[in-house]
Amino acid sequence: MVGYRSSRFVPVLVAGALMLSGPALAQQTGVQTLLPPPITIPVPPPPATSPLPSLELPALPTPPQPQPVPNFMPSVGGLPPTMPAPIRLAFKIDPNASVKDLLPPAPKIARARGPLVTDDLTKVEEVEFEARPEKVPSDGKLTERAAHQLAKINHMNAKKTDAFMAALVENRPDLAGLPFAMGDDCRTSGERSKQFGHAVATIRRSFPNQTTFGRQADGVPPGVQGFWPLYTTFCDQEDATRSRTDKVLAEHVAVARIAALMQMLAPESPELRTGLVKYLAAVQHAEATKALAKLAVFSSEDEVRNAAIDVLKVRREKDYTDILVKGLRYPFPAVAKRSADAITRIGRTDLIAELVAVLEEEDPRMPQLKKDADKKTLVVREMVKVNHHRNCMMCHAPNANSVVPASALAAEVPVQGQPLPTPAQGYRQSSPELMIRLDVTYLRQDFSVMLAVADAHPWPELQRFDFLVRERTLTGDEAAAYRDKLTPKEIGVLSPYHRAALAALRELTGKDTSPTAAAWRKLLDMPTKSDTKTKTEVIEIIRG
Repeated sequence: MVGYRSSRFVPVLVAGALMLSGPALAQQTGVQTLLPPPITIPVPPPPATSPLPSLELPALPTPPQPQPVPNFMPSVGGLPPTMPAPIRLAFKIDPNASVKDLLPPAPKIARARGPLVTDDLTKVEEVEFEARPEKVPSDGKLTERAAHQLAKINHMNAKKTDAFMAALVENRPDLAGLPFAMGDDCRTSGERSKQFGHAVATIRRSFPNQTTFGRQADGVPPGVQGFWPLYTTFCDQEDATRSRTDKVLAEHVAVARIAALMQMLAPESPELRTGLVKYLAAVQHAEATKALAKLAVFSSEDEVRNAAIDVLKVRREKDYTDILVKGLRYPFPAVAKRSADAITRIGRTDLIAELVAVLEEEDPRMPQLKKDADKKTLVVREMVKVNHHRNCMMCHAPNANSVVPASALAAEVPVQGQPLPTPAQGYRQSSPELMIRLDVTYLRQDFSVMLAVADAHPWPELQRFDFLVRERTLTGDEAAAYRDKLTPKEIGVLSPYHRAALAALRELTGKDTSPTAAAWRKLLDMPTKSDTKTKTEVIEIIRG
């Protein structure tokens, strides 16, 4: 998986950073309700909508330093003025409840489909936090169920940090191999958390009166040309209020903006993401370079990839090399092809040895031998997808009953059967017991796309899906089936990974030889390297 835990602002699987949640809760039967005092939510004035770069916008209503935003919702959109006061939901959790009783009902695990041999993302296996209801009731029971599950999570986490997530991973084989981060690795705090919240708000303000972020259900991207002039104008106004000598704050702001843009625009139109490339090209920062490399590797559109590659030609190589090299072995052949193409077009002749190594290795989708002490296990690396709106509790910790910094961004868990709010409405706050905190993020996605969902009403037909890599343990029979499906049936047929590496080698060297690592090592006078021991061990375990 292409990810960097050392940076707290790499794009993450923020099921709430783009959270679009339902309206206010109805009174729940059998649930204790406590009505808090009325609250007053400020309604920000609508921003100017002219798409012309030369427009003059009124100054932002901010003091010299960015305004602190408690829990962030009100100034982003918060509760529409017509919404009733929040409803409080109270649950009593049995202190002696078993772990099984505190975990959500698991979805039925379908029979393994085998290796992915198509570029069709709808065929990628989907993983979920909990089983879906057979039908969506209209009595608000799903709202109560969501709040109750969050209360259970809080109950477990009160005893030990991230205790719920650890138990979920331990008891769910379908989730066990996902790249969960725990402890300090999944937490963002202080000024960076605060600036990420401000960055999200600025992006939302740059989509004035939009019913979706960058595209409608019919695929037409509204307001594409207007977004970037508005966004850059807002950023310039914010920058003008800060001291130019505060380098530390400038660093937090720059990194936060990159992370927010990469997260929120990830599934949007190619027009918006081409504009993102232009924005990143003007930011001289290592995180901007990494973001460009991810766009070059994971974007399916030629115009986005080509623009990103052109910028990478003049960026510092060490900031993005690891992303391209890992892409050569990503368990989705399209990504490997894009990585090899980027290496070729940038002219990275220093990576020829990596390309030769790919020729020497098996298809990355093949079963692999994992050694842990004296134990040997057959595993497979496979790409899976997660519905962005349905799985917030798998990606974030609850907000209620915990000490949360006022600057931390929080969002309400969407409830199936209730309409999602528009970007203009922002994050809703119908009940504190439905809130999750985005400064605690357990999963980081590699890329995101919009896919059609059947029977989606009242949610939109096109919904966001996040893609990442899972490592799954195989049985001997499963491993044999994988090898059988991925092993070429005819002599001379190459895997898509070998074809991509071979094409890059020919282009970079201007030479050609047999499509084997040994032939290329001899042609290029490289040291001989061949180790088939691991492959032999895998085959022996399968046969055994």
